[in-house]
Amino acid sequence: MNSLYRKRDFGEKINAVFQYIGLHFRSLLMALLYIVGPVAIATAIASSVTMTNILQATSDAQADPGNPYAGLMLMGRLFSPAYWLTLFFSILTNVAVILTTYAHVHRTENGQSVAVADLWEDLQPQIGRMIGFTLLMSIITSIGFIVLLIPGLYIGVVLSTGFAVTYFEKSSFGTTWSRCFALMRDNWWSTFGYLLVMLLIVVIIGLVFTLPSGLFGFLSAAKLLPGNGLPLWFIIANTIALIGRALINSVLYLAVAFQYGNLVEQNENVSLYSAINTIGTTPTKPRATDEGEF
Repeated sequence: MNSLYRKRDFGEKINAVFQYIGLHFRSLLMALLYIVGPVAIATAIASSVTMTNILQATSDAQADPGNPYAGLMLMGRLFSPAYWLTLFFSILTNVAVILTTYAHVHRTENGQSVAVADLWEDLQPQIGRMIGFTLLMSIITSIGFIVLLIPGLYIGVVLSTGFAVTYFEKSSFGTTWSRCFALMRDNWWSTFGYLLVMLLIVVIIGLVFTLPSGLFGFLSAAKLLPGNGLPLWFIIANTIALIGRALINSVLYLAVAFQYGNLVEQNENVSLYSAINTIGTTPTKPRATDEGEF
């Protein structure tokens, strides 16, 4: 059984992630497409508009190099409403991936239906809480990196399990913060190494989706493609890249979930207590040699 709460070594955690995907690929993929797909498409549209604005502003500046307001015009195009929509939908896409993945894991762990409607019902109450954690984690980690690289890296690894803590334990940010540090005690390096390997795997797989749109964007910026602005097929490629990257990111969040389960099991022996609590609740079958009652 591919249980979440189980002690696993480095290789077993990686195997658990891909075993889970192999066992539940179809239902997880359908859930991600239906729930994450629309938000990812909105992100792609907003980002394409933002890139078009930037390219247009750059072209205008090159056409009129003496314009003293060229820099301001470029900044205005960069921080246009489309830019802020891109940022908003990007955060929402990431949150949707996390919630969909963990709702799927939670229902699978409990032997429940993983239909899209059931997952959507489960994750809705968690949207606000997960957005809040994601924003606060990003701000704190960014400040750590700005002050010095090491504090940002340390805090980022510690809070990485916070996504799973927030969903599975439905905790507030303060409780999640304390819980992450408690779970990570004496486990920072193992978590760092494991997540680094999984991140590299995700990045390598993600190149399949991101390389085409990156190439088209470079050629368009270098004016090696006909027409002005971004061609339609680039927008399509960018949409496919964002949807593909969102799907691949679920692998990373699965990895976080299994590390969370591993750390919880190490500290609290959840599976052992669960097994003890079920003793006597399951009726035993009579042995074949039982002769019955007389």
